[in-house]
Amino acid sequence: MPTSLKEALKAHFGFESFRTKLQEDIVRAVIRGDRDVFVCMPTGAGKSLCYQLPAVLAEGITLVISPLIALIQDQVDHLKELNIAACTINSKLAAGERRLILADLQSSNPKLKLLYVTPEMVASPSFQPCLTDLCSRGLLSYLAVDEAHCVSQWGHDFRPDYLKLGELRVRLPGVPCLALTATASKNVQEDIVNSLRLHLPLSFVTPVFRSNLHYDVIFSELLTQPYVHLHAFIKKALALSSGSNGQGCGIVYCRTREGCETVAFQLTKLGILAKPYHAGLKAQDRTEVQNEWMQGKVLVIVATISFGMGVDKASVRFVAHWNISKSLASYYQESGRAGRDGLPSCCRIYYSPKDKSQINFLICQEVRRKQEKRGCAKDTDKAAIKDFEAMVSFCEQERETAPLFHDCGENVSTSSKMSSCHHF
Repeated sequence: MPTSLKEALKAHFGFESFRTKLQEDIVRAVIRGDRDVFVCMPTGAGKSLCYQLPAVLAEGITLVISPLIALIQDQVDHLKELNIAACTINSKLAAGERRLILADLQSSNPKLKLLYVTPEMVASPSFQPCLTDLCSRGLLSYLAVDEAHCVSQWGHDFRPDYLKLGELRVRLPGVPCLALTATASKNVQEDIVNSLRLHLPLSFVTPVFRSNLHYDVIFSELLTQPYVHLHAFIKKALALSSGSNGQGCGIVYCRTREGCETVAFQLTKLGILAKPYHAGLKAQDRTEVQNEWMQGKVLVIVATISFGMGVDKASVRFVAHWNISKSLASYYQESGRAGRDGLPSCCRIYYSPKDKSQINFLICQEVRRKQEKRGCAKDTDKAAIKDFEAMVSFCEQERETAPLFHDCGENVSTSSKMSSCHHF
């Protein structure tokens, strides 16, 4: 048995040391168990380990709430590769597998260390007997709420079933709770603490940017050959992989399915194999495209924002947004999928006033629909509009302050400095 935390880290996860002092401090705070813990750390900074290592060292089971089955499956598969007893109960699980998991949970000494479920599963009547049994026998060591920004109505990815987790927290008074997110404004942070009913939590909040990511904004209406410009950017970004292990790859985000198809076609025509990924494709075709990209057979995946969460590929050298994001928070989440191996990577927005007007119209239309459906306005209706205004402000401020320079054959306004990070 490992005698120290670092020995346990090496024995179970293969790491010689913690990624940062902060990561180690969080793990120690969770293991102490005397207070709830709130963590806001950048994408790729190692948040999962903050509950996975304590879970492995605890005698009982850690219940992990996560929003997507794909994201959960990725985590479970990784833990199983490390010979850590982890599993998930979800609506897609085969009946036989479900019976085996429940049999272990009902045993006097369960082997399971981490049980992953969606908030919808936690709230379902079918899961309640299992949860009640674990609670009554004192087998729950920790409650971890991943992607905790989903609990907030001020957030960019609000999930109603996350609100019910506050009731779950009340049912587990002696179980330490850990809430984790990659990005949260002050409003969202306060909402997470209140909604989850965290008691005097220890908070670990860091700047959202990673130093290996280079951000800039390109004003696409100034480009005479936008696809050629994107192609040149991709070639330059992929060249960053020349000194690293393995081949680099990238993601281009588009707002529409048609946009995905067009950009993928144009890039392929220019010599970079790219394939589209969107909800209009059959599930089998989407899976095939994703697998080809993960295996390096396709260098660039051109996707709507449905792609990304639950996909952890370290060698993403660039994330380009062909259309402006709806909020800084969502832009951060999406762009943060670049450079998870710590190597230099590029994040770029192609911005245009026309795009801005179209997205603003769609957001206002959605707000009106919600108001008509409920018959009244709410303060939270303003959140989506304010979030988009902040995103636009970020792009347009860069236009005012950035120099003109020759980039890929085009004179464009752009920010090429990490100092732009202070806008987030």
